[in-house]
Amino acid sequence: MTAVAERISVPVGPRSIDHPYSMTTVTLKLSHQRQWAPHRHPEHELIWGNSGGMLTVVADGITWEVPPSAGLWLPAGALHAVKAGPGTEFFCTYFRPEAHAAPSGVPELFGVSALLREVLLHMHRRNMPDEARSRAERVAFDMLQPLEVAAVEVPMPTDPRALFVAEALVANPADQRSLSEWALTAGGSVRTLTRVFAQGTGMTFAQWRIQVRVRAALTYLAAGVPVSVVSRRVGYETPSAFVAVFRRVTGRTPGSMMNKGSVAPESVPYLLHA
Repeated sequence: MTAVAERISVPVGPRSIDHPYSMTTVTLKLSHQRQWAPHRHPEHELIWGNSGGMLTVVADGITWEVPPSAGLWLPAGALHAVKAGPGTEFFCTYFRPEAHAAPSGVPELFGVSALLREVLLHMHRRNMPDEARSRAERVAFDMLQPLEVAAVEVPMPTDPRALFVAEALVANPADQRSLSEWALTAGGSVRTLTRVFAQGTGMTFAQWRIQVRVRAALTYLAAGVPVSVVSRRVGYETPSAFVAVFRRVTGRTPGSMMNKGSVAPESVPYLLHA
């Protein structure tokens, strides 16, 4: 998918949220690949909860891959195009701009913690009293934070074999062993490890390992470690390969994260996918 040019003139569609509600969530389950042409919304939008397939959004000149653990925030009127692969399931939550101050005026990744996910899904309920819904909406807005300052838990598998692998990779993200090699050490077949990893973390082994590497990289970058050193420490043979994956995951370069200085080691965000 090519970058979306800002000069494209696309009319803004009708509103999706009726007063007095502040937000609404739509569920999309795709049996086949689907692509939405460049368009805009009158509301802010959070695209989140991706599971089961590829979900790519082009916005602000950047191609974003939306991971299961985060969401892409699109401010009202932002021009964007979406492409989702077969078997993809995800959510789109729309926010009425005048209801609350926008947490960001540009497209960027937001943390979607387990609690925020449950609150947004809780508001799927029908016939919820207005007062109860208003309380839930305020909680949701309070939890909306850009990914750089969102402390999101890292899911660990519960199966002992998969947990053995996960703990080893967290301790040493640069470990290059394949899942078949890990099976010789951890026990079980590749098929079994693949299954229990997916069941325990909600993602594939490859996705999870990339998440661990980017998470570790953020810690090093926050400490001021040079990008060339960080790339080796998290398992990439060249800085260019690391930069490409990092930008694909976060929408930013490693250098920009160092310059912003907003990532504290104790509250490093949880990222994945490449």
